[in-house]
Amino acid sequence: MGKRALGDISSRCSVSGERLDEYVNKLSAMINCKTVWREDNLNKAEYERLYSQIEILFPRLTASARRLTFGDGAFVYVIEGKNATKNIMLMSHHDVVDGGDGWETDPFTATQKGDFLYGRGTIDTKTPLFAELQAIEELLEEGYDFEGISLYIGSSNNEEVCGNGMPLAVEYFKQNNIHFDVVLDEGGAITQGQIPGVACKSAVVAVHEKSRHIFKCTANADIKGHGGFGAVSEVTVERLSRFIAEVNDKKNKIYKGVFYPEVRATFERHVEYMSFPMNVLFGNIGVFAPIIKKIMMGIPAASAMLSTGVSFTTVKAGDENMPQIRAKSAQATMFLRCIREDDLYNGLEKINEIAKKYGVTIDEISRDYCKPTDFNGEAFKTIENILHKDFPDVAVVPFLLTAGTDARWFTDVADNILRFAPIDLDKEQFGTIHNANEHIGIKNIGECVVFYKDYIKAI
Repeated sequence: MGKRALGDISSRCSVSGERLDEYVNKLSAMINCKTVWREDNLNKAEYERLYSQIEILFPRLTASARRLTFGDGAFVYVIEGKNATKNIMLMSHHDVVDGGDGWETDPFTATQKGDFLYGRGTIDTKTPLFAELQAIEELLEEGYDFEGISLYIGSSNNEEVCGNGMPLAVEYFKQNNIHFDVVLDEGGAITQGQIPGVACKSAVVAVHEKSRHIFKCTANADIKGHGGFGAVSEVTVERLSRFIAEVNDKKNKIYKGVFYPEVRATFERHVEYMSFPMNVLFGNIGVFAPIIKKIMMGIPAASAMLSTGVSFTTVKAGDENMPQIRAKSAQATMFLRCIREDDLYNGLEKINEIAKKYGVTIDEISRDYCKPTDFNGEAFKTIENILHKDFPDVAVVPFLLTAGTDARWFTDVADNILRFAPIDLDKEQFGTIHNANEHIGIKNIGECVVFYKDYIKAI
């Protein structure tokens, strides 16, 4: 395949200065609401303020769409188009992490500094939510009839804490037999410097994300009578500890590195933009795969793209108020994040064999698996074409998201799940996600609105 000529940044989509001022004011009103989720609900007033702002800022959407609410505030707007044969879901959560230390501005007072807007949520993810809502507001103003589609705009109030907002919405969709052709959530972005040897910017569209499986590992002992006469083999803490150590033995890894299709595609589709020698290395990935895998498996962030991760997150045994008594039971929580479930369960067979050696039983507590989306399919190609149009200076590639999004809950009610928001991040901005001084380029705010308008029209 020949190299696609990339344009320069000046050829991107744009909006007028007057429109940008309007966008900044609207987004600022949303940023100024401190929607940090708390179990005690003490921030409820801030959430209610955001919901009121949305009604004021987007009056046509408020008047035209049906609004569904789930749990303590997750919402879904529904616009039923003419002759609808497709259901499309756009998503971005409206809760944010707390401010933290190190800010140069008040994290919950949107502040313009030069060409950037600072504030918590400017990247993750109130800008995408604003842009989705604004895109629909403008389309309604223009008389767009949403022919052939029913459009859903979903936003969770507690995504950052793996809350129940979107899971409750998905239960509603299941009960009402609502199935989605495409779900587009946040997760990917426009980045630079993330792939070795690539100088251009890349729009990385996640077609899959790692799942979450939680298991309870238990070592029991039948200790009778005086604890001092118990057999050494009945020390539950020691047996559980040896089990954990063997599972985590780096010399005998249970889960080996695998170039899954979406991971391989990330590199292969970047080859034409890579400098030497990376273009040769990844251009012949079948030949050099063993070398590449060995290098990547030694880098934590890279190894997460190739294999199931295993971690023991909690350990509990005995009574701390009676430390002289040996524990009759010791438990550990084992957290596995997989890319493919068949690989996970194949490895789990080996883990169970180790468990038998130490008298440990393993029980699955929860399963959270999301199926991958075909990056050669129509859903991916649609977003790829829009990105080539609106952001001609960037490469467009599929990738695996090693973090998590609300989109994973939709695997049983959606044909295609994609994770991308057109946020343009340099290295400094990327480092402010969940950190101090989160900020977005003001011009990029307008680009986000144009992208979602074009995407809605294309589907």
